[in-house]
Amino acid sequence: MDDIEFKRLLFKVAFCSMACDGHIDDREVGEMRAMDKNTSYFDAIDLSDELSELVEELHSKGVKVIEELFDVLGSHDLNPIQELLVLEVALRIIYSDERHDENELRFIHLLRSKLKLHDSLIHDRFGDLDVLHVNQYTTSVDVPNVERQFLEELALPEFSDIEAIDIKGLAERGNASTDKY
Repeated sequence: MDDIEFKRLLFKVAFCSMACDGHIDDREVGEMRAMDKNTSYFDAIDLSDELSELVEELHSKGVKVIEELFDVLGSHDLNPIQELLVLEVALRIIYSDERHDENELRFIHLLRSKLKLHDSLIHDRFGDLDVLHVNQYTTSVDVPNVERQFLEELALPEFSDIEAIDIKGLAERGNASTDKY
């Protein structure tokens, strides 16, 4: 996966992390802005175009967008640093609104199931995070059925909520930090 394709993937992870609980919180959008301003995660991609494309996909495909994200993560051979970045982006969005909805927990555990990272590496990087504790989603031997059930039960945000995201703040890039991967 080339650099631009990976950055688009990170943005899709952020977008799906925001949408998976059925509500887009201003703090989640703010966290996405902070990642854009203070990291190089989304450099070299047009966030306005990217968001428009994802909103259109969500409108036409519904939860299939999240299913496709899981498929991409499961089928691409990302290196450990890229996998840690995927997990970091999702965690930053999920933690930004200071509440963890059941769908966010299911989303993060299913996302985690697509990564090849060892638990010890995740713990070394992120510490003991409550959202990553072992539960029915991570211990299930039938992840495809757990994923299918999650997608069937998932309630997405209203399209007006998604379309109201102020992408201008995202598109106006601040100084990129040295947080390169």
